[in-house]
Amino acid sequence: MLSVVDCVASSAPVEDVALAIATDEYPGLDVDHYRDVLDAWADEALVAVEAADGLPRKLVALARLVYRDLGFVGNQQDYYDPKNSFLNDVIDRRKGIPITMAVVLMALGRRLGLQIEGVGFPGHFLVRAGGEAGLYLDPFNSGQVLDRADLLELARTVTGSASIARGQLEPVDHRVIAVRMLFNLQQIHERRGDHPKALVACDRLCDLTDAPFHVRDRGRHALALGAKAAARDDFERYLELAPGAEDADTVREWLKRASATTDAPN
Repeated sequence: MLSVVDCVASSAPVEDVALAIATDEYPGLDVDHYRDVLDAWADEALVAVEAADGLPRKLVALARLVYRDLGFVGNQQDYYDPKNSFLNDVIDRRKGIPITMAVVLMALGRRLGLQIEGVGFPGHFLVRAGGEAGLYLDPFNSGQVLDRADLLELARTVTGSASIARGQLEPVDHRVIAVRMLFNLQQIHERRGDHPKALVACDRLCDLTDAPFHVRDRGRHALALGAKAAARDDFERYLELAPGAEDADTVREWLKRASATTDAPN
């Protein structure tokens, strides 16, 4: 299995990107098994999708398979369970969060000849089917088709403002999807105080994007784990990249802690 960085660089299918992220949690993951499961599910829906007349009916056939026949649901009861972010767990348990449910729809759509793209809507990942003039779907809520009023209401619910900025309804590439999935995982692990796993997510984010705050966050978790040299390197790098950052003074204090030695003199 390629790393998530290599998957993105090689334009691998979106499910391969998501499964590569899962291999950090499950090093021996049988990736081919999950590809085969998706293939089999697509085969189940193929006749109904091909027989359906027009995009809306084809999407109904796909949603019927995913949400009725297979029983996929958005995990509202335990939204911040990290298993919701690992595609293998989402496939096995048939529940997840918007972005991983979107990956399932995208993977099945490609196998069925449907153009389904991820949309990085703030706070609630969506998909768009059928290209620029197509339909927006909510993967977390049974694949519900969203009209303009629905999208504005969703924006109000998740952002507090019933407005949609330019670009928020545009499809995003696989790198953006990977970054969003990893940032979700970082935040989930931080909620749980799990510094080792949060650090791994930060490390992948540093590989995928040059945003300085990922370097800073990796340093924070390294420091919490006692890896002072690694933390020092990250804090120094952050201050080089963002010398005027609002938190620069705080990071300098962390750098002092990372640079201090606790070794007793001989």
